[in-house]
Amino acid sequence: MQDLLLRLQPFHISEHIWNGAEDRVLKVRSAKQSKLRGGDIPAAVQDLLQRAGFMGMTQISYFLVDNHLISALVERWRPETHMFHMPFGECTITLEDVAILLGLKISGAPITGYASMDWGALVQRLLGMTPPKAMLVGGRLRMRAFILRMIGGYLLTDHSSSFVSLRYLSFLEDLDVCGQMSWGSCVLANMYRELCVATNYDHKEIAGSGILLQLWAWWNYALHKPREETKEKIVKYREYFDRLKREDELLPTLPPYCLEDSHVWRSTVPLINFHIVEYHYADRVMRQFGMVQHIPAPPIHPEKLHDLSLRGKDNTDWSRMHVQFVQEWQSRHHRVWTQPACDTPHLSYSSEYMVWYRKHTRRWISPSSAKEGYVVSTNLRMFLNNYL
Repeated sequence: MQDLLLRLQPFHISEHIWNGAEDRVLKVRSAKQSKLRGGDIPAAVQDLLQRAGFMGMTQISYFLVDNHLISALVERWRPETHMFHMPFGECTITLEDVAILLGLKISGAPITGYASMDWGALVQRLLGMTPPKAMLVGGRLRMRAFILRMIGGYLLTDHSSSFVSLRYLSFLEDLDVCGQMSWGSCVLANMYRELCVATNYDHKEIAGSGILLQLWAWWNYALHKPREETKEKIVKYREYFDRLKREDELLPTLPPYCLEDSHVWRSTVPLINFHIVEYHYADRVMRQFGMVQHIPAPPIHPEKLHDLSLRGKDNTDWSRMHVQFVQEWQSRHHRVWTQPACDTPHLSYSSEYMVWYRKHTRRWISPSSAKEGYVVSTNLRMFLNNYL
């Protein structure tokens, strides 16, 4: 394997697993089940949620996140490219997936600005209460609190599972403006960051949006909700992904309401959530959009973006600090990739892309799967050389 693309491989969890390290099952952070779902919410409140852009989230039935499935996916996540490296090529969670699975708006102003303000005054003004200082760790008034719980519990979960950052509350002041903002790209930026951090073997948990990760896996692959917990589950998922073929993906038909922002789904742009900036490389997964996949250009690596945090930056205006990335996002309509349509998402073993990909990937995570896969791969290569 050439390491020109996967420059972080020595620090990646797959390196530890390959070298015999103990399996790591991440704790996926999320809130407990809410008693209110879409059908239980009063009509007046539903209208407010619709205006704010969060009604789609209330339509998702509650389910337990599978820590083993998420952990197996993280083993294939590449922080260099924001891709899952599967045997058939690169794939990822795209802006399209966020729009369809979570019902969040994609095309709109980014979620950024000042990350600190007078929290007590803000909570009093928007939620109608003045919380004790100890709580400030990190009709309409009630609805704002409901949205804030969704943000902190399911979309932008932190590593406490109990608190939500009040920096998001300021965006709920004007519900109509809130509904036109790009909450989808904000959630995806945060999820990319959490996936990148979780590829470090020493990390034991992952926050962000576990429901997005699991829905994406269920939506794209022939995976079913597990019936029981077993210690071997992560091994089974790992073997499943090691043997995965492109044909195993499900190609669903999209309902019309999902297409509102489809014109920017194929944009290669930075995703922004205050200090977090992560690139959405649509050009690397053209097959997910039904188009021919070319050999992609090297990914963009802005210096030290992963090292940025909110600590000690109370007076930072992140919209100014990241003005370059904000401008790139604002030009998203001009950064849309297109390719000729393809008849099938499957690429042959000897195709130009697959030849390139095999030189730049970690095809198998476990040695046991590698032995089996190598035999199959060798036999296929011999057949192609002798008969084609």
